[in-house]
Amino acid sequence: MDVKPRRRDIVIIASAHNPSIMAPQWLKDNSLILEEPIHFVHTPDFSLFESESFSLLVDHQRLQITAKKQDDATLRSLANVASKYVDLLPHIPYQSLGLNFSWSIEMNEGETLPKIGLNINETDLISVFEGHDVHYGGIIYARSEIYALKLVIESQENRLINNFNFHHELKGRSLEDIKQFIGNFSTRSDDSLSILKNLYSLGEKE
Repeated sequence: MDVKPRRRDIVIIASAHNPSIMAPQWLKDNSLILEEPIHFVHTPDFSLFESESFSLLVDHQRLQITAKKQDDATLRSLANVASKYVDLLPHIPYQSLGLNFSWSIEMNEGETLPKIGLNINETDLISVFEGHDVHYGGIIYARSEIYALKLVIESQENRLINNFNFHHELKGRSLEDIKQFIGNFSTRSDDSLSILKNLYSLGEKE
């Protein structure tokens, strides 16, 4: 089995993002993203900035910053962009933060997908869906003192898609708390990989 990163992003929910300021020059002047835009849309209600390494999408309620590369340097830069953003705009009423990681577990030749079982009230689901090709996925919720984790596992032919959302409530949190949560982005990425290794008995193989 091979573990492959698919997507990593940071989502900040607030009640008063300002898409109209998200111009390439503003991003560059404030040292958020120095790369030149490949694609850019700028309106009062919606802005999209895309460069070689990043995609940034913002409306009044939601800011999403996505890494287009999966190397460690890009992931650190992604967290720095989000941290600098809240530092520049501390007056925005931030509501929640999502640190998101998507991984695929892909089968090599001769391997089969790990077995995922599902039992509802001791019902044999195979008989319930007789005549269908049945594949199981699942949703796992886990809560710590810092975040609420939601892991969605989807079965797709010869691979399993694992989507991690580390959700942080920001209401009443200080700016330093918010920046610390964002600064843990690489740690949460490592946590998600560690969870996968334990779920699928992958040992040290990545």
